[in-house]
Amino acid sequence: MSLAPGREALDVSWDFEWWNTGSFEARGFFSHLQAGWAKTEHRAHVGLLQLPGRSVLFDVGYAPRFHDCAAPRLASIYRWATPATIPPGSSVRERLAGRKVDQLLLSHWHADHTGGLLDIPEATVWRPFSSHEAVRQEALSAWAPLKGILAGQFPADLPGRPDEPFSARLRDVDSAPLMALPVERWPFLAELDGRCRDIFSDGSLAAVDLPGHALGHYGALFQTQLAGRPVLVLLCGDAVWDERELTAGWTRGPAALFGFYSLRAASETTRLLRRLCSAAKACGMERDLYVLPTHCRLAATRFVAAGGRE
Repeated sequence: MSLAPGREALDVSWDFEWWNTGSFEARGFFSHLQAGWAKTEHRAHVGLLQLPGRSVLFDVGYAPRFHDCAAPRLASIYRWATPATIPPGSSVRERLAGRKVDQLLLSHWHADHTGGLLDIPEATVWRPFSSHEAVRQEALSAWAPLKGILAGQFPADLPGRPDEPFSARLRDVDSAPLMALPVERWPFLAELDGRCRDIFSDGSLAAVDLPGHALGHYGALFQTQLAGRPVLVLLCGDAVWDERELTAGWTRGPAALFGFYSLRAASETTRLLRRLCSAAKACGMERDLYVLPTHCRLAATRFVAAGGRE
């Protein structure tokens, strides 16, 4: 499939909901040095995107199995570092209530993003950039929890042969073509040039390379409607944990650095997102771009106040 004549990328409005699958609390300075001693809530959001004939999830968040998978031995360190509360009815399985999802965008393999993986048994899974072989090895390692991975949340064949069922559903984000961004309409998107993959080869959604936090980490860029007005949404995963990293110069504390793949790449990604937000503001289009970090309560609240759904 390709763009029809006269169409440009990101001109289709997805029906979008931003679900909270659970959260953990920690003293503010553990996640951000400027946050002080008060406890701060860190949510685990997932995105449901729908078009006629297509249903997509961005990440699968927490699920009740997290507590069992984080109980044994070294895995308990993960549960201690991020003591999750998962309210009844909040998991993707419960929120979907039998509705089918045909595509899953998995930003990275950390446990708070993969808890519901076993509950989406038929979807095509777009795995993080160039990550699968490394994660197969890490999932087999006793040290996996120190890298944010709880192998018990994965299908049993993840560290298996490529022809087994889960492996057969995997697709490489790297294999999708680069997307030509509509910079005449949205000039600030020039900051993302060369980073966006046209996942469905129809211009409707881009996977955005946002490296650093985890191996192959990526986000999703698409258009939706807020109060009848088209806006762009960038689901940035864990590229930042709090929107104040982009708007107020906040820096991460020790908990937010847990399991990092490359601090240097993560810092470069944060600077990229700051430039993106600054460019939108300079164009007078700051209301046309919503950057939603997975863990940020403030960004989610602002999005819902503008007419978004959760």
